[in-house]
Amino acid sequence: MIVLVGPVSPFRGGIADTNNSFVKTLLAEGEEVVVFSFSILYPKALFPGKTQFTSPDTAIDVPSFREINMLNPLTWWKTAKRIKALQPTLVVFRYWTPWLALCYRTIASQIKCKKIGWIDNALPHERKVADTTLLGTFLEGIDEVMCISEKVSDALREQTKKPIHTYFHPINTQLPEPMEKAEALVALGLEYTFEYILFFGLIRPYKGLDILIKSLPQLRQKRSNARVLIVGEPYEPLKKYRELAYTLKVDDMVLFHDRFVPTTDVSMWFSACDWVIQPYISATQSGITPMAIHYAKPTIVTNVGGLAESINSKTGIVSEANPTALAQSTIHALENTKSFSDTVYFTVLKEERSWYRFYTLFSNTFLKK
Repeated sequence: MIVLVGPVSPFRGGIADTNNSFVKTLLAEGEEVVVFSFSILYPKALFPGKTQFTSPDTAIDVPSFREINMLNPLTWWKTAKRIKALQPTLVVFRYWTPWLALCYRTIASQIKCKKIGWIDNALPHERKVADTTLLGTFLEGIDEVMCISEKVSDALREQTKKPIHTYFHPINTQLPEPMEKAEALVALGLEYTFEYILFFGLIRPYKGLDILIKSLPQLRQKRSNARVLIVGEPYEPLKKYRELAYTLKVDDMVLFHDRFVPTTDVSMWFSACDWVIQPYISATQSGITPMAIHYAKPTIVTNVGGLAESINSKTGIVSEANPTALAQSTIHALENTKSFSDTVYFTVLKEERSWYRFYTLFSNTFLKK
């Protein structure tokens, strides 16, 4: 039996989505799985978004216990007791924030089987004094580490001598199929005459939206029909970005859809765009790039963190993280869109980044020893 400790549906977001796909894949491959998720993950006062949840009917069909209350350590001990009673062969802790460190360490300290830390972020993008200490606390409680970015693995090698296994970021299984571009444009009420660049996902300071907007005056000089779709829930005030676009006289080039996009609507936005863009100023890995691969859309990324790991001459362009470089990269991208539209290659890449391939690596590493 495999136990996963981490959020799944009805929690929303990239971590929950990948956990959903991971569990579904394990079940499809005949593994027995139990999930221990959260009754309270973040208190409302600390959560910057509108809600932590999708609709309740998205819950995955797998034995699960939503009983870990991050504000109540007694539930941590209760969870450890439940896991011990199941006698699993492997427990996987999904770690992406120091907020989880003490909880996970408490649970892990009571478990005698092999414990794996699946770590998405060695340290958070907005760092605090105790982050490294808390990471170390978590690492002391597990046996081996699993990552989906070389950059994260490199950072962790400075923190621990325990075995670190690096895989790829798979393409989540629940994504809707692509639409015809014309159909997507009609559904979104977008004009067919423009070239569309998609900035997708939560809006946070480290994602470089200001750099993108600052690049638009230069972009307009060469590609006046380019438009930027900024799609996602803001975790910071949008006012400064709207004012920046207005000051630079590029507000007509920007369309804000400032809300969380449910999985059912993702296909419209990716199918409508010509390019996906990630102008981040810091990063580990990104779940946006696998989504772009699923929809056969090339991606412009900045040369930070592990973003460039999934980009090659057929899938996109890597830019430096400043307005001039980003403008030049975007101009080059739009001038050469057809050169990055090899659908056969994207189909092969989707298979290479599938959850089945991920399971094969995971199984060979942890389940066949």
